[in-house]
Amino acid sequence: MAQQAKIENYSGTEVIDLQEARNYLRVDHTDDNAYITELIKIARMQVVKDTNTAVVDLDVTEYFEKCPSDKVFQLRYSGKLGESGKHVKYYNSDNVLTTLVENTDYRFVNYMGMPKVEIIKSFNYYDRIDAIEIKYSVEPENTDETITLKMAMFLLIGHFYDNRTAVTFGSPKELPIGYKRIINQYKNYVWE
Repeated sequence: MAQQAKIENYSGTEVIDLQEARNYLRVDHTDDNAYITELIKIARMQVVKDTNTAVVDLDVTEYFEKCPSDKVFQLRYSGKLGESGKHVKYYNSDNVLTTLVENTDYRFVNYMGMPKVEIIKSFNYYDRIDAIEIKYSVEPENTDETITLKMAMFLLIGHFYDNRTAVTFGSPKELPIGYKRIINQYKNYVWE
């Protein structure tokens, strides 16, 4: 089953602020503030992508090609489901976008931190790549998990700050092993 996920928006404060990043990098000048601010965003996006875990509040839209045989959609990003902005839409057999009714046609459930959508009533959808659209918001569920992922973000920021170009005159450097170990512990897999 084809699945595409798009993060529409993130809100709230960044997990790491500029001063924390500067302290971690041991930077005492302001010349690189804009660059470090962008590295914070890049690190957050990379951790979210690598773990499928919300470290800030996310508004997500996912598209599916068809309904699973068990009528349960496994959503990509884990965390606590937000209450507003949720919907499930589909292209009906006439290729017209139709909205399902929550708690009558479908319901959102959060099973062990993994959000899912259960379809209650069957529907006939039009055969296309984005036949079904599910929009939801998710926020960090566990502060201990967020603190650990924050450490992974620090490692990424340090790596990108120290290795600004693709060409090095010494030995090439790969991502720090600590980053991979942290990420592997918190990776939420989505089976398609």
